[in-house]
Amino acid sequence: MMKAYRILPGVLFIFLLLQACSENEDSVKPDLNGMAFSADAHVRTSTLPQNILDYITDNYPGLTIIEAEIEDNQNYEIELSDGTELIFNSQGEFLGVDNDENEFGDEDIAPSELPQNILDFISDNYPGVDIEEAELENNGNYEVELENDVELIFDGDGNFLGQAQDENDDDQGEDEEDIDPAELPQTILDYIAENYPDNTIIEAEREDEGYEVTLNNGVELKFDQEGNFLSQEDGNGDDDDEDEEDD
Repeated sequence: MMKAYRILPGVLFIFLLLQACSENEDSVKPDLNGMAFSADAHVRTSTLPQNILDYITDNYPGLTIIEAEIEDNQNYEIELSDGTELIFNSQGEFLGVDNDENEFGDEDIAPSELPQNILDFISDNYPGVDIEEAELENNGNYEVELENDVELIFDGDGNFLGQAQDENDDDQGEDEEDIDPAELPQTILDYIAENYPDNTIIEAEREDEGYEVTLNNGVELKFDQEGNFLSQEDGNGDDDDEDEEDD
């Protein structure tokens, strides 16, 4: 009987040690900067396939592109200035309008429809930050965009996978804003009319240092805050600055 009493304290010590280790593991914070491998990625309008730009020019004249994404199934999702969302396949062929009648895999859901462990994760790691948008992806993952523009990816069980990687992060300024082409300085409109008479504006943005305008041929033009031309770049990344034009 004496031997049994001696063993019990040792068993109790091991139990408490294992419990402490388990608690320590639970308290380890997740790597919030970890990158998810499968997520929608924003792309520059100028790099879209030319047949997408042509389709929008022909079928939605007067509208501009607000956002362009490549989804995890390699489809392109294009949001226009009137809120219309168009879906194209990886070859740039039109598939349809993303609305209640046509479903192309990704599904917009209300934040309240997210699994509770996702809501708890966001509350614990991003206190005070609201959910801007939530989607159930066609691969079963959840993509959540917060009001601070951070995008988080979770698997179908609500486990955190990482932040969505935006390949255009390095190119976009914090104060970048899509605008109606009519809001561009007249000097910019005159420059485009004179130098690109056969093209139309498919995207216009106001940036920290001036304006960026993308034409429907994929050419990207940059201007300063006064509307003076600075440089151009086509969809293949070829630059042609003002000095080269003057030579």
